[in-house]
Amino acid sequence: MKKLVIILSITCIAFFNVSAASSAYHDDKTKRGDDKKSKAKRDDTTKFVINTENIFDEEEEIPDTNQILFPSHDLYASWDTLMAHPYHFYESFKMDSVVIQLVNEGDGGFVMPFKGGLTSVFGWRKYRPHYGTDIDVETGDQIVSAFDGMVRLAKYCQGYGNCVIVRHNNGLETVYAHLSKLLVEPGQKLTAGDLLGLGGNTGRSRGSHLHLEFRYLGQALDTEDFIDYEKGELKTNNFTLRKIDVENKYDLRALHSRHKKDIGYARAGSKGGKYSGVAKGGIYRVRSGDSLGKIAKRNHTTVKALCKKNKIKENTILRLGQKLKI
Repeated sequence: MKKLVIILSITCIAFFNVSAASSAYHDDKTKRGDDKKSKAKRDDTTKFVINTENIFDEEEEIPDTNQILFPSHDLYASWDTLMAHPYHFYESFKMDSVVIQLVNEGDGGFVMPFKGGLTSVFGWRKYRPHYGTDIDVETGDQIVSAFDGMVRLAKYCQGYGNCVIVRHNNGLETVYAHLSKLLVEPGQKLTAGDLLGLGGNTGRSRGSHLHLEFRYLGQALDTEDFIDYEKGELKTNNFTLRKIDVENKYDLRALHSRHKKDIGYARAGSKGGKYSGVAKGGIYRVRSGDSLGKIAKRNHTTVKALCKKNKIKENTILRLGQKLKI
């Protein structure tokens, strides 16, 4: 009996060893075959397989499309939240003129930033240019956005003090300076009439007032060409800006340089040369045949500016020898 058990055990062990060897042979054969197929597949360049496993875990460079959300992204090369005026008009403005539509149907229209008397206007003031219009306010008065737009800058700027600059869809930027408190931040969308700050006396300022500027591609424009301050409304919904107007009216530093040059010519003419028709020391004496239009043209200014400085009307009759401030 014991011999029979031993024989059966040896037979079973032999059978299992043969089976294991056969299985190992087939596995090894299959593995070698698989290697050939895998190599063939790797060498086959006629097809490609995209491995989608963990595809969203890898960092991908996504184009920055935020700028197209900013107003007038097609006009401005950048959206600067640190510098008040990083843009240069003559580098960007390649046309002879452009029509600026101030308000559109469906938007917030126009709202006076603050209804107050004017204390200073656009032009030269003593020895430096004044690029805005000053509106009398009290510290703490609420200042609102003139048009719909997006805040580009809201920070303390030298000269301006606490300042907010809002860019609008038509390319204009409005500047609100000398604020006592800022109530908005860059990137914030505003509707005309939305509160953006409180009036104050910060920066280079004597007494509380709002310094308001309109700029286009960095060039300051006279806000009185846009706004009827007595009525508190726009003079027109469409404003035509011409390059020649910028050169002859809005570019105050260029005007100042020409003015000093003209004074030099006038002084030379007073020594026996031909009469130049320009002011001497900022004062012009009316001569025969003069009109406000002729005087303004010779002195590189406007009839409107002459009337303001001399507190006269456009139809005022000039007297020979009358002195006019230029």
